[in-house]
Amino acid sequence: MEDRGNRTSRGWSGRWRSGVAVAAAVAVFLLLYARGPGQQATPSAVTAAAGAAASQPDGRAGDTVQVTLLHVNDTHGQLQPKISPGKSTGGIARLATAVEDVRAAAGERRVFLIHCGDEFSRGDALTSRSGGAANIALMNHLKFDFWTPGNGEFYSDLDTLQKRLAEARFPALTANVKLKETGKFLGREYIIDRAGAVRIAFFGLCLVKDGTGAGVAVEMSDPIAAARELVPRLRKQADIVVAVTHIGMLEDMQLATSVPGIDVILGAHTHTVLKNGFRTQGPDGRSVLICQAGDNYRFLGRVDLSLAPQDGGYRIAQAKAQLIPLDASIRLDPTVTAMLARLSGATPRRPAIAPAGK
Repeated sequence: MEDRGNRTSRGWSGRWRSGVAVAAAVAVFLLLYARGPGQQATPSAVTAAAGAAASQPDGRAGDTVQVTLLHVNDTHGQLQPKISPGKSTGGIARLATAVEDVRAAAGERRVFLIHCGDEFSRGDALTSRSGGAANIALMNHLKFDFWTPGNGEFYSDLDTLQKRLAEARFPALTANVKLKETGKFLGREYIIDRAGAVRIAFFGLCLVKDGTGAGVAVEMSDPIAAARELVPRLRKQADIVVAVTHIGMLEDMQLATSVPGIDVILGAHTHTVLKNGFRTQGPDGRSVLICQAGDNYRFLGRVDLSLAPQDGGYRIAQAKAQLIPLDASIRLDPTVTAMLARLSGATPRRPAIAPAGK
């Protein structure tokens, strides 16, 4: 039988080492980002990526498989563009154009579109009036691949949240949230998808605030503990592991530095603008790329991965993270603009609900 005192000692030692790793990562983050909001680390903070090679079938360039992860977070239901004097930014119609531009240029490169949570809370008039149903309809149209619900999704009651999840034609990832009544996961614990021969595991970690709406009907486990249990299972099934989280930047750094086996973290909750991502080292020596794309549809995050064969599987050979500003240089997609008008109840005599700032 294991000696309890030794086990306790090792536990404290492990937590101390993890705490040191997190502190070191935080120190580097603060050093790189000390200039204030919007002043981000240079591309040297992440692995420099070569220009994308010409795509071949199954997202391949020779023996290398090319994958793009598009991500947004903390959009807070700001479906309409935000308009101020001489300026128009954001809006889901602009996002639609930016996503379509990436997809159109991708060739056989596999492109994933991911939402990292908080789509319903603090929403504009259309979001509030539809209870998020309009948001899901628009996300279905954009063909999101999956999402991790944020704390704002749990502010409504459980019935409403489950209706939105059922309406979505893309799964919710909730590896640390289960229904109290049944013990089943609210969404999916994880998904393993393919880009050619490469197996990519995606799992989601949520933040649920106690005593709020659907929060009273679900059980949230500690996200780090949930990942520590799940990731070893995923590494046996997948070449690449991506965490889609809504737990905040500092918690993402703790996740990266204390749970071995994670390659990329697409994060949310703190509205952090990571222009070129932030790279730290996992406890297994693996380089972990952390990304977050601000808020309110101001940016579309893009992560380009080059995946090279290794030992019968694949590894990340190169990674590049960037943010695409959703500003006036990107046109409003006309189909999505028409959908917004229809969902808003616009008629010739009754204009659509005005964009924010009007």
